[in-house]
Amino acid sequence: MPVPKLSHSRDFTGENFYIGLDVHKKSWSVTVRTSNLEVGHFSQAPNPKALYSYLTKKFPSGNYYSAYEAGFSGTSTHTALCKLGIENIVVHAGDIPNTDKEKKNKTDVHDSRSIAKYLEKGLLKPIHVLSEQQQELRAYFRLRETQVADQTRASHRLKSFLNFIGLHLPMDMQMNGKFTNRQLLWIEGQILSTAAGQACLQQNIANFKEQRIKVTKVTKSLRNFVIEKFPDAYNNLMTVPGIGSITAIALIAEIGDFDRFETPCEYCSYLGMIPWNHSSGDSSRTFGVQPRCNGHLRPLLVEAAWIAIRKDAGLLLYYKKHAAKNNKHAIIKVARKLALIAKGVVTNNKPYDPDYLESKTEIRRQRKAKS
Repeated sequence: MPVPKLSHSRDFTGENFYIGLDVHKKSWSVTVRTSNLEVGHFSQAPNPKALYSYLTKKFPSGNYYSAYEAGFSGTSTHTALCKLGIENIVVHAGDIPNTDKEKKNKTDVHDSRSIAKYLEKGLLKPIHVLSEQQQELRAYFRLRETQVADQTRASHRLKSFLNFIGLHLPMDMQMNGKFTNRQLLWIEGQILSTAAGQACLQQNIANFKEQRIKVTKVTKSLRNFVIEKFPDAYNNLMTVPGIGSITAIALIAEIGDFDRFETPCEYCSYLGMIPWNHSSGDSSRTFGVQPRCNGHLRPLLVEAAWIAIRKDAGLLLYYKKHAAKNNKHAIIKVARKLALIAKGVVTNNKPYDPDYLESKTEIRRQRKAKS
């Protein structure tokens, strides 16, 4: 009796497989879907090569698409998956649609299944992934921010100790912000009643000086690197009123490619400089600036806006136009316009033209007069 041949080769050429990943430090939860069916679910070690080996062994010659939430691991996993041939996207956790049941039963299994399901339906919008070089520059800038915070903390500790022991600076040395070298010399020369107090004072001063040296060192290094790698962008940004060296470096480090924003609204939304609304039926409420934004740039741009209205007549008039209603809202509007100007000088590779705002206002007046 002949034996039938039941074995056959597996070939999934042209088939699309959608992989949802719930990424953690010690393990990944993986869900694989195709043709509206879940064809695989498992946990594995956090290893992109292991995932690729599984897919090519079980579903050879298929097209692989994956997604995971942005998190602690940054985009290193994304880079590794793309190099292996898996078309991966990184999504914001708040952009993954969830039912009420999914919210109340949140597990790694449910998360990976949701990602795979919505990825297959095309409902996930990826975030922009910076290049490795740009990410490292951004990390260096954020390191400076951390060290500035450490310096501020050390300064506050020294001030707190001086107030606690009742040691006050002379009238001609009153503080106006940060400690100066003259003030530190005077403080170092003070003799306290006990050796413990003297040691505490000297240690607080040493901590502050150490943090100040670190900030100075990283700031100089970061500025030199940006000037060397992005001379045109840096020099053009420095011509914009209100934008100084740190703000220019921040824009270059945090944004990278200004052309990646398709519309001005998208760009301003990224900076958190447009209001957000909540409406239902006849009820509509407008709140302040968006909480979801790049929190590293918005404070710098608002600070730059206060300086800009003192230096540029066009921006001052723009501020006064809106300040009658609410001066806080008005300065946000100036900061938004300043951000758009910064984008324009970088993308057009031209320095700031002080007459630009005046000529633009005149063109609008002429258009209104004609209409």
